[in-house]
Amino acid sequence: MVVSDGGRADAGAGARAAGAGGAGGIRRAVEELLRVEAEVSRLVDGAARDAGRQGARVADVLRQARHPPVRNTADEVAGLSATLPGAIEPIAQTSSAALATEVHALLGLLAVDHHHLDPLPPLNTGAPRTSGGMAGAFPEGFARDYVQTVLDDLRRGRATTKDQAGAHPDADQALVDAARGAIVAAVSPQHRRQVDDWLSHPDCHAVELHGPQVSDRELELRAGWTRPPDRGIGNADPWRLRDDGKVVSKHRAGTEATRFTSAEAFARPLEMFLDIADRHPGGLEHLLDENFPAGIAPVFIDAASAGVRPDDLTGFRGTGTGTAAAAKDWRKMRTAAMKKEGECLPPVRTVAYDPTVEGSVPGVRLIFTRNAEGWVMTTYYPAGEPSYDNVRLEELT
Repeated sequence: MVVSDGGRADAGAGARAAGAGGAGGIRRAVEELLRVEAEVSRLVDGAARDAGRQGARVADVLRQARHPPVRNTADEVAGLSATLPGAIEPIAQTSSAALATEVHALLGLLAVDHHHLDPLPPLNTGAPRTSGGMAGAFPEGFARDYVQTVLDDLRRGRATTKDQAGAHPDADQALVDAARGAIVAAVSPQHRRQVDDWLSHPDCHAVELHGPQVSDRELELRAGWTRPPDRGIGNADPWRLRDDGKVVSKHRAGTEATRFTSAEAFARPLEMFLDIADRHPGGLEHLLDENFPAGIAPVFIDAASAGVRPDDLTGFRGTGTGTAAAAKDWRKMRTAAMKKEGECLPPVRTVAYDPTVEGSVPGVRLIFTRNAEGWVMTTYYPAGEPSYDNVRLEELT
């Protein structure tokens, strides 16, 4: 198959079939093909090593006969075994080329039809299989970055099932209340009332979803199935698994689910934010009024400014979500996995994630909204980088 225009016009039957499933179906097909490529490369490389090694062993055994004709045969076997790795390499080259061509066609569909980009440049068919891995064969930019982020996580992470998400116990209100109390106690006395008001407000779910009482398993299920850690209490998202296998959820979770690992870790950025707000003329309310006249205040504080320490943050994220396009398609793949049985894609994979280590600009996000009572914190959570609409704290002061 020749790919001449970003994979659209000449896409193979596999690409066209995957395209019928939308961006989620195409993303799934890309992952499957790259997984096959990684496994084929592993098997072929292993076969080449083993064939040469076994041939050399046969030659060594033959030489033990100490009979000239047999020793001559041993030399012939040794010479042949030395050529076996080179003889096997074309198998890997052929399979890699075929798989890369199909992945290129799929990425061409994603680029043009779903991300509104120009058609992809052609593959670099002359790139050696070992030069930068398979990603090196793809044109720079969208395609190469997409392939690389998927490849980086192929051997990591795991999938959970709908039944596991549905069977997980509901949250315990007493644990949430205890975590909230510990957080308030960890704040300086002058800020405790404000923090308690924020975290106790019915519109705020910061502790419920991101507090230290949330388990790693709950984060994993939230990333994989959007299942909220506070399911079953208060005004939590009424997430449920229907009898036909469809997952029903009102929450549009992102590619990562995170929490603070302790009450102190949760409290430190809030305390720092309130200290700065107190120094602003007019205090907290005026700071937010002045900078967010529309009544929505998404604030980002980087880890260093927020006082975040090693091991303060943890979470789970989707695999292969290292670019904006790949993350968007992973979310669509997850949405497709949440459809009813017979119509859904297989489960997505997630991986344990430390925002302070893997994040490009780790920190915390605070989201406030203004209502008749004034400014209310609706959520607050760790993140690997600011969202597109976040305003950095240093821009407010």
